[in-house]
Amino acid sequence: MTIKFIDAAENHKGFPHQNDAWEYLQKSVSKEIISEFEKRFRNHNQKILITKKQLSHIWDVKETTISDRIMSDLNSCLSRFQINTPIRMRHFISQISHESGGGKWMKELASGSAYEGRRDLGNTQPGDGRKYKGAGFIQLTGRANYSEFSKFMNDPKIMDGVDYVALNYPATSAGFWWTNNNMNALCDRNPTVEEVTRRVNGGLNGIADRKVYYNRCLDVI
Repeated sequence: MTIKFIDAAENHKGFPHQNDAWEYLQKSVSKEIISEFEKRFRNHNQKILITKKQLSHIWDVKETTISDRIMSDLNSCLSRFQINTPIRMRHFISQISHESGGGKWMKELASGSAYEGRRDLGNTQPGDGRKYKGAGFIQLTGRANYSEFSKFMNDPKIMDGVDYVALNYPATSAGFWWTNNNMNALCDRNPTVEEVTRRVNGGLNGIADRKVYYNRCLDVI
């Protein structure tokens, strides 16, 4: 009897022979099929809180430059962390827009070597600084924070490091920080951009740019 992929997925226990089979399948399937599978897998019954058209206005880019992967993760993030009212969405999206340069940067530009040996970040192993440098739209940093995020998402591959998080959870990693810092409660008090920025940044770095993004959010949210 021919194996069904859905049965294989449900019975996957992480055994070496099972991992080998999945890796073989990954390498054997065309990029076009993988792309379509991902689109259907991620977007099925997903609540759309922000559209690509809205985000393209906020980021001032063409819709075609925004990937379906980013839109899927962003909408998943907004739902998961209840960033689902206009005021919450405006502040969250304007802040991540500034921090990521309008979606251009999903991981820290620096090498991460400055974090090497930073025990306050949980970086206790050689190479942790580079491996766990800032990832996502509000840069998740350090082994300890990656570990907490991995447990929250029930995804051990997050511990693979910055590239995996930047690719798969650019918005969700930011939403994880957002909820851990009670940002929705702050937004519900109708704060100024300055108030939110101080919580996110510790100061008012880039305040003019953050306000530009916030005003664009007002246009479409």
